[in-house]
Amino acid sequence: MKRILHVYPQLNCGGTEMVFYNLIKFGDRQNHSYEILIQRHGENEYAFTELNVPIHLIPFDSADNYYHTLVDFLKKERFDVIHAHMDTELPLVLKAAKEAGIKCRVAHSHNARIDIPRILWPLRHFRHHPYEKYSTHLFGCSRLALKWLFPTQWRNGHVINNGIDLDTFRFDPVARRKYRTGNGISDTTKVLINVGRCTSQKNQKFILDIAEERRIEDELYIIIGAGPLFETLRKDKESRNLKNVLLLGKRDDVAQWLCAADVFLFPSVYEGLGIVAIEAEASGLRVLATDTIPEEADMHMGNFCRIALNDKTKWHETISLPANGEDLRMKLSDTALSSDYNIHNVARKVESLYKAH
Repeated sequence: MKRILHVYPQLNCGGTEMVFYNLIKFGDRQNHSYEILIQRHGENEYAFTELNVPIHLIPFDSADNYYHTLVDFLKKERFDVIHAHMDTELPLVLKAAKEAGIKCRVAHSHNARIDIPRILWPLRHFRHHPYEKYSTHLFGCSRLALKWLFPTQWRNGHVINNGIDLDTFRFDPVARRKYRTGNGISDTTKVLINVGRCTSQKNQKFILDIAEERRIEDELYIIIGAGPLFETLRKDKESRNLKNVLLLGKRDDVAQWLCAADVFLFPSVYEGLGIVAIEAEASGLRVLATDTIPEEADMHMGNFCRIALNDKTKWHETISLPANGEDLRMKLSDTALSSDYNIHNVARKVESLYKAH
């Protein structure tokens, strides 16, 4: 039995947590034992405990204390693989894993800060060198994410698609009618949805701007997700009197809401990939995304539109296009199932790479 330790600061409801949650849930659990190491408690630990995944806690008080405690912990537990997803303390974790004698050390990049001015990018060679120095495997959710975190060694890295359980997000016309009827949404109302933590990166304020500019009675904008800017968005919505915007907060029924929607809005300033776009495409939704989103987010089903954030005319024109009908959405869902984002295929690929060292 190969013991695999995923390392991340805190288990909340973000995209990174969902990536390794899926790798664990759909992994080969007859031959692999999965565990998690965190620095502080989070709101989504229950999802992992339901999978019977042990969660270890080592608080981060100082770099020196954390490092020595981590080395002692890793030497005692004798893991076969350490798979680190964090950013700021990633070199520290990988260095400790190397000192503890762990043979397979994975550094996994989940983002690409293209919002940072290009003139500052050369500094990455100094800051990110330890990531490459102490790891044996470099993973990234896209080529851009590999280039961002591993500027000199990214060509030796592996693109690991953010695999999901595509069956969960298959378009369901029954769920669509149930959610629209149950929430008083008419058949003629166009529902435009966004899913993501309420942060400046996810840029949900842009959606409020669009809704205010259009103020079309038969359009409804839904934002699903909690986060540090949730209250700011709520107050902004109220001050603008945007009755055609719903802020639903954290939800466990995202797949059903995607079925109820007609268009997915994805105005993020930057993304490593954007797993929610894959979920939306799997539900047969047209995705309207900023042109900074990595190409890998497009499943190439003719359903993904890349638009410059400042091209408001194009946003309005594309939003006004007719929504996909139910038959087309069913067809798109079937096509998505055979894609490289099927979690069963991704989990097998990752486990084969664990063995390759």
